Amino acid sequence: MASRSLRARVCARARRVDARGRRGGRVARAPTRARAGDGARETVRAADDDGAVEDAPSTTTTTGTLDALASVLRDRADDGDGDGAPTTARDAREASASRASARADADAAAKARDANAAEASRRRATPEGVTDASWRPYWSPLSTVYNVPTVEPRVAYFIAFVHCAAFATDLALLRSGTSNGGDLFIRLALFDDAVVYGSQWMRTFTACLVDFGLLHFALVNVGLVTIGAEAEALLGTRPFLAVYALSAAMGGIGSMALDATTLHVTSSDGLMGVFGALLLYSALNVENEWNLRGFTVRLLYCGFFSVGFQYLASVPTEDGTHVVNSVGHLWGFLAGAAMGYAGLAPLFTSGKKFSKPPNDGRKNLEDVGAGPRKTFVMLGSASTALVALCVVVLLKRTLDVDPRDVF
Repeated sequence: MASRSLRARVCARARRVDARGRRGGRVARAPTRARAGDGARETVRAADDDGAVEDAPSTTTTTGTLDALASVLRDRADDGDGDGAPTTARDAREASASRASARADADAAAKARDANAAEASRRRATPEGVTDASWRPYWSPLSTVYNVPTVEPRVAYFIAFVHCAAFATDLALLRSGTSNGGDLFIRLALFDDAVVYGSQWMRTFTACLVDFGLLHFALVNVGLVTIGAEAEALLGTRPFLAVYALSAAMGGIGSMALDATTLHVTSSDGLMGVFGALLLYSALNVENEWNLRGFTVRLLYCGFFSVGFQYLASVPTEDGTHVVNSVGHLWGFLAGAAMGYAGLAPLFTSGKKFSKPPNDGRKNLEDVGAGPRKTFVMLGSASTALVALCVVVLLKRTLDVDPRDVF
C-alpha cells in the first residue's frame, strides 16, 4: 500500500511539471538522480541562456521520467529498504520463530527441573544404595558408595507363608483328631520309593515346602524372611526362585543317590543353595571392598544358619535315619554356587562402565549379565536337575543298582 501511494504521488508531480513546461515554452530535463530511502525528488529543470529548447520533445522526456521513477520504486520494493510489506512479513516470521524457540527452551528447562526434583525426592525417600524398589535393607546394610540395583522381595515371604500354612494345617488336623497330623507333609515330602517306583517326580520339588520338626521349621522360615529376602532383593525375583527350587531339587536328588534315608525334606537344601549364590555374588563383585559392613553381616548370617542346619543333620531320628542330611545341604550349596557363577548372580565389575554419578555423588551399578543370559542359565539348570534325577531313577529302578556303588 505504501509503495502504490508513493508511486501515485510521484506520477502526479511529474504531470504537473510537464504541464508547466509546456506553458513556459521550455521542456524539463530528465531527473539527475533519485535517492533510495527518501522517496523521489523533484526533477531538476535546466534551460539554456537564450531560452532555446535543447532536449527531446516533452512527451519523450515525461515518459523517461516515469520509467526511471518506476524502476527506482521496483528496486526499493525488491530490496525491502522502504516501508514495503516484504520486509515487515519477514521480520514478523522471524520474531514468531524466535518466540516459539524461546518457549520450547523454557518448556524443556521446566521439564528437566521437574525430573531432577522428582529424582531427588525419590532418593531422599529411599535408603542408601537402593535404586529399583522401595525395599529397605533391615538386615544387611547396602553400599554407601554405589547404588546397587535391587527389587522388592515377594517370593521369599510367600514361600515362608506356604511353610507356615502347611505346618499350621497339619497341626490343626492333629489337634482336631482328624488325622495323625502329617497328611499334608506325607503328600509333599520326598520319598525314594514314591519317586523311583511310583513316578511321583514332583516330590523332588514340593519337598522344599515342608519342614521336619519345630526347630527345622523355625530355622528355615527365619532364614527365608531375613537372608532369603535380602538374596531376592539382590539377585532378582526369578533368579532367586530358580536358585531356591533347583538347589532344593538337587539336594533331594543327592540325598536319594548317596544317603540311605528313604525320607527327605529339602527346604534347608534350597536355603543352602541361596547362601551359595549370595557368596558367589559377593566374590564376583569384590563386595568387601565397597560394602564391607554388608558383606560381613551377610557372611555371619549364612554361617549362623549353616551351623544350625548342620546340627539338625547330625541328629538322627528314632529309627537312626537322617531326614535332614549333610549330603542334601552340600549338593544344594554347590548347585546354588554354580548357578550364581553361571549368571544368576549379578555381575557389576566387568564388561560395562558405571553410569554417570547422580546428584548425591554415588554411582549406579548395572548388572552386565542381565537379559536373556539369565533365562538360559535357569533353563539349563532345570535341565541338569532333570537329567540327574533320570540317572538316579534309572540306576535304582531299571538296573537295581544303588547309586552309592557307582558314585
